[in-house]
Amino acid sequence: MIRPPVSFSAQNLRWASVALTTLILTGHLPASSEAQGDEDTAAIIAELQEIIREQDARLARLEAQIAQSRPRDASPVIQPLANPATAPNNLPLKPAPQSTSKLSINGDLRLRYEYNTSDGDARTDSRGVARGRVAAIYTANPTLEFGARLVTGDPDDPNSADVSLSNFNDDLQVSLDQIYARKVYGALTLTGGKFSNPFRRTDLVWDGDVNPQGIAGQYDFVGTETNTITGRALFFSIERSVAAADSTASGLQLTLDQQFGAGWSMGLATGYYDYEIEATDTANTGDTRTNRLDGAGAYVSDYDLLNLIASITYDGLGDRWPLQLQADYVQNTGADDFDTGYNVSAALGQSAETGDYRFSYGYHQAEADAVFAAFAQDNISYGSNYLQHAVTASYVLNDHLTLDAAFYAFRVKDIELLPLSTEDWQQRLRLNLIARF
Repeated sequence: MIRPPVSFSAQNLRWASVALTTLILTGHLPASSEAQGDEDTAAIIAELQEIIREQDARLARLEAQIAQSRPRDASPVIQPLANPATAPNNLPLKPAPQSTSKLSINGDLRLRYEYNTSDGDARTDSRGVARGRVAAIYTANPTLEFGARLVTGDPDDPNSADVSLSNFNDDLQVSLDQIYARKVYGALTLTGGKFSNPFRRTDLVWDGDVNPQGIAGQYDFVGTETNTITGRALFFSIERSVAAADSTASGLQLTLDQQFGAGWSMGLATGYYDYEIEATDTANTGDTRTNRLDGAGAYVSDYDLLNLIASITYDGLGDRWPLQLQADYVQNTGADDFDTGYNVSAALGQSAETGDYRFSYGYHQAEADAVFAAFAQDNISYGSNYLQHAVTASYVLNDHLTLDAAFYAFRVKDIELLPLSTEDWQQRLRLNLIARF
């Protein structure tokens, strides 16, 4: 019969040691006293005390080894899917306990109900939508990491990973939307491959699902408790062509963040994005969207976007109730007209911990060629040439679940550019349940 091994704690061993020492002491004292007298007895006691000190040291090392051998929490580190400071509508993730593993896994699942209606004759429509994302990050060393992410959705749609629940119960499409390497050289960080957007942004210019492909750099010029100044650069390979020039984009952005006064902070970002759209063989109507095209299907305007974002935050209403005001302005200096867009918004609360609430309102306006519509927001039917009111509310149910709602009222801005469209206001309601791990 196989018996389980007997387990002794360090405390058990300490008591056994004391008992053994006592037996040795009581066994030696009478014989030694008779043979050698009191001096030998004192020497023996000193020797035994030294043995006890050595045993104590060994037991202390054993306790440390036992503590290190206990099972540790091996749960992966949960990384944010997007930077909350640069994407106000993305909910931040709470980090899990640190793991000794170099590989971390994180992801999310979003279930949505969407209801669409109109003030005019457009029919009412509703649908169920699902989105799933799973990312893996391997930290080779403190300055080098590799990452990849799988998502649902149409791989040919750059600004959405959503899947409508329809089409005779067909299986969902899954594709790789990120694969990159990132290296840190002191204040400089370089990223190459296909990766999350490095710029501070709102949905006016960059949709949150757009992942550029190419190379990006970030340099931290100043980093103190009250001030940060950061520069970012991006070279974006949009489409490669063997028969003509490639389509590319390049961008620069400088950001400044400063804390001042009691509970006040501000942020400024200025960016310039230069698109060179030469090859468009793989572009479709979902890419060109509401930008103006000529008779041959080419873009009417160049896209050289000057983008300014300003925000101010007040934390004096309590830890859970920050108040933020934000404005985003864009002008396409490569267009002759229909070249301007902006949004202004206000938000109260946060979405970081269980029981948090967050509410926001925003007004958005974008002319037809103010932004490059292929990469702009897809919350509504139009990437540009629209007016929009947006109201959102969210509640954090627990560490892994968030419930939020968004209501959009929107219409075409310049109807003469879209003659088949309507000037009627349209409404879109979205209810989301978001689970993160």
